[in-house]
Amino acid sequence: MTEIRSPGAFRPSPLGGPGWGTVERWLASAHPSPDTAVAEWSGAARLAVIPLGSLFEVVRVDEPIVHRAVAAADPYIVSCRLGRCLGGGPVIHDPGFRRYYALVPPGTARSWWEPAAECLTDGTYLGVPRSDRVEYDERTRASYWTVRLTRPGRLCSAVDVLALVRAGRCLKSEDEG
Repeated sequence: MTEIRSPGAFRPSPLGGPGWGTVERWLASAHPSPDTAVAEWSGAARLAVIPLGSLFEVVRVDEPIVHRAVAAADPYIVSCRLGRCLGGGPVIHDPGFRRYYALVPPGTARSWWEPAAECLTDGTYLGVPRSDRVEYDERTRASYWTVRLTRPGRLCSAVDVLALVRAGRCLKSEDEG
């Protein structure tokens, strides 16, 4: 697990008002206008479009690779096993596009060299679900935290993500021959 601190103290908040947590403030601080991120989380989609690169990057992994690596497809089992494999580091699942996004430290993309998964950084934006969106909804198939972000700066280790991707890439399901 890697810890990344925000470049500056958190502002006392209009960010979400009473009960708004440090995780939300930290995520919102990656946005050029943190209040815009908060407003987006309050919308119907409960997603904020956050630029990558300053506080975190993400490794985008196709769903079949993750499912092979953790030997499961059930959302609850995948969440538990991903949490163990990645040391509790945060992961977003986008079931609509069948992808997982592991949050990793800034700078990971410079040394990322696994072709089965792409590390996204500066110039890329990610739809980040509100922190309370932590369960798969079969009806909406909306993005959610399959492994939640538990505190600001607590990210996945790039080495752990690489091991997961390589395991999933090397294993073939019976359907793939």
